[in-house]
Amino acid sequence: MNTPLPLVSVVIPTRGRPQLVCRAVKSALAQTYPSIEVVVVIDGEDAETVAALQSIDDRRLRSLVLGETAGGSEARNRGVQQSNGEWIALLDDDDIWHENKLEVQMRAALEEKGDAILITCRRINWEPGQPDEVSPWRVIGKEEDPGEYLFCPGSGRRPTSGPQTSGILASRALLRAVPFTPGLTCHQDWDWYLRAMKYPGIKAQMIEQPLYRMYKEQARPSVTRVANWELSLAWADGCGSILTPRAYIAFLIHGCMYRCEVKRGRFQVFLTLWNACRRHGDVRLSDFLSALKWYAFPPPMRLRLRGLTRRLRLWFAPRSPAVDATSAFVSQAEAKG
Repeated sequence: MNTPLPLVSVVIPTRGRPQLVCRAVKSALAQTYPSIEVVVVIDGEDAETVAALQSIDDRRLRSLVLGETAGGSEARNRGVQQSNGEWIALLDDDDIWHENKLEVQMRAALEEKGDAILITCRRINWEPGQPDEVSPWRVIGKEEDPGEYLFCPGSGRRPTSGPQTSGILASRALLRAVPFTPGLTCHQDWDWYLRAMKYPGIKAQMIEQPLYRMYKEQARPSVTRVANWELSLAWADGCGSILTPRAYIAFLIHGCMYRCEVKRGRFQVFLTLWNACRRHGDVRLSDFLSALKWYAFPPPMRLRLRGLTRRLRLWFAPRSPAVDATSAFVSQAEAKG
């Protein structure tokens, strides 16, 4: 007699983006792993999104409408609380899963023992006018500190930025023991990942294969894009022991300064962040040079240079079969949706 497959609850928070969330929902319902439910958490009254979801005729889909806007973190927490699955997978409303994402992740998850299990994966970044790119550019090392993995550059490259919410598959016990921080307006995925990776007895694994596509459309606003340096600094200062001094310094330079687009008072901002770095540990010459690079090259200019470098690197590098497979799948999903 075959043992029934464990139920996976897919939690998708959304608000005011009916077309996007329907696309995400369809990619979840198209999974080759059959034992799923999809819980869409609508963050506040949103009749248009409710109507759009009602057009999807699938008994595995249900919606939870919050009485008032609670924010992405609390919307995810409510979805986890209302889920029936032994396993929880998170999906942002503007991303698309590869059809075998859950199958691959559940195969890895069921090989682990314990209550606190986390399986993440890599992704394909899609951005208008840019070649598809696998991210993060490497998986976390076995004994590597998660904060230093996220924020510290390696081998002359930029920080990995690590896994993102749409790549998270975790045991329900872990997500209930380590909920998302309510009210957090930025860095929600980093905040949760760092705290989860410090949870006692955590069993974590990152799949090397990219299993979904993350859309980075410049025209669509998001909290991450508009978060200012003060919000980022406040988040880092509140992290406490989950960030090592080296990870804290790297975040202030490569995360906090990276998002700072102030045109006036740039030197004062530079001094504020640099002095915060110095208070938290020994700074290196490479840290100072990276900080100077931010000061000399405003973010729009740096992003253009980075885009050009990325195109050159990807054009001259052999294309990954995984990128081709994921790109083909999402193209088909978009054509259907």
